[in-house]
Amino acid sequence: MNQYGKASQGKLNEKKNVAEILTSGHGSHYIAQVSMANSGKLYQSLLEGVEYRGMAFFQAYTTCQPEHGVADDQSAQQAKLARDSRGMPEFVFNPQGGEMTTECFQIKGNPNLNRDWYQSTYTDKSKYSYTVAHWATTEARFRKHLKPIKEEEAAEFIHLDEILPLVTQEDVIKRRVFDESHRSYVPDFGVYIIAEIGGKIKNLLVSRQTVLFCVERRKAWRMLQSKAGQVNLDYLAQKALIAKTDKGEISVEDLRSKIGELYAAEFEAAKAS
Repeated sequence: MNQYGKASQGKLNEKKNVAEILTSGHGSHYIAQVSMANSGKLYQSLLEGVEYRGMAFFQAYTTCQPEHGVADDQSAQQAKLARDSRGMPEFVFNPQGGEMTTECFQIKGNPNLNRDWYQSTYTDKSKYSYTVAHWATTEARFRKHLKPIKEEEAAEFIHLDEILPLVTQEDVIKRRVFDESHRSYVPDFGVYIIAEIGGKIKNLLVSRQTVLFCVERRKAWRMLQSKAGQVNLDYLAQKALIAKTDKGEISVEDLRSKIGELYAAEFEAAKAS
């Protein structure tokens, strides 16, 4: 629940996650980040932790209904959305798996393991990337970060999928996202998403902080993937595209105007490699 005002829309540094920190700092603890989004894994990890001859730490997601603006009967559904959006992915670190991180780390249960985002579908069956920005539309605590617009107005703004490949967490930390001349510039309420709310498709502008939230959660998910030995095709595509841009092989203007085409080419190259 960060402060929101003229001076700041929230923090620019990365979220501190105790479960993730423990997996990096200690090699002998059983760590599980779980929730009722997957009750089977929740109970299995509890049993494994109880049986484990050492310290076991559990981090379980749940909503605070009044603070988050969520109905009393929606806690399990919100846990699922938090997981699927990469807001709080599931993972288990079990030291009994072996003596390499990839042997101990397990991220199964999260959707689309080799992608940045869960590839969800609208009611018309068309696919889209379900990000933490989409999850934010389901909780009242994020209402100041969202502004509804008409469908015909969306063409005046940038789609979230077209700006995320241009930005890294390093750009956020070094404040490049405020520099209009830099490829990573993020305009405040200049980016929109298409979300399904109450069975209806809606176009919403999102704050700069919401875009940066996506960037931060994407990096956290990529770090978990790497610990589990999972290759991320989106990361390979973005890394190649940004390298070419920063070397001057692609201009910032071309990158912004042709991002869909350029990113698709790098993604296909990553799949083929």
